[in-house]
Amino acid sequence: MDPILRDIREIEFSWIDYNTQNDDYFSMIGGEIPLLLSAPHGAKHLRDDAWKEEDEYTSSLAIKLGELTGAFVIYVKNKTQEDSNHLFTTKYKVAIKKLLEEKEIKFLADLHGADEVRNYKVNIGIIDKNDMKKCSCPTLKPIIEECFKGFQEPLFNLDLFTAGPPRTVTSFAKNVCRVEAAQFEINGRNRIVERKPDSARARKGAGANFKAEEADVLEMIRRLEKMIIKITQNS
Repeated sequence: MDPILRDIREIEFSWIDYNTQNDDYFSMIGGEIPLLLSAPHGAKHLRDDAWKEEDEYTSSLAIKLGELTGAFVIYVKNKTQEDSNHLFTTKYKVAIKKLLEEKEIKFLADLHGADEVRNYKVNIGIIDKNDMKKCSCPTLKPIIEECFKGFQEPLFNLDLFTAGPPRTVTSFAKNVCRVEAAQFEINGRNRIVERKPDSARARKGAGANFKAEEADVLEMIRRLEKMIIKITQNS
């Protein structure tokens, strides 16, 4: 296994607990560049009185990308009743706002998971892809496009995942914190290094032994890493 993927697998298996609830459900890692990687669904979370399954490997991807690039990272590590992409106010969002202000962050990349059956590798939600007054990353959208050129087209707001509802982390960053942001819905085929036995999917017997192709995960990492570096250079 590629060393980067081995590290990501180790983080997911050792650091992220999908099923144990904890009030101290997220952690932060300091960075060196004005960019924040967020993974608010790294473990199970409560939405509308029902537990929603984790977005596998989003927290570990954020952590590894932070290590590779020097970005700041905030990630969910434990099961939580606070869904920061659905509730207006959570401890996670309070921490984000403080970090954005104190570190003068210029861009927030919010990592999520898309199901393996989706017909895209990544969907990037930017609220409005045509009206730059409403877009969540109007000045950085061209850089994102450049970094994903030849990887997939179209890129933005697929299957109605726009990050547009006012309670999303992306909307919070744009409208409350005045920081450019985007929501990255990463397909399981480009994200899941090796499904954990205690994951929601494995417990259901749905693809318990699922593994993405190594090359596909590495390509996603390379594209995101390139994007982070380019955005930093232009901030």
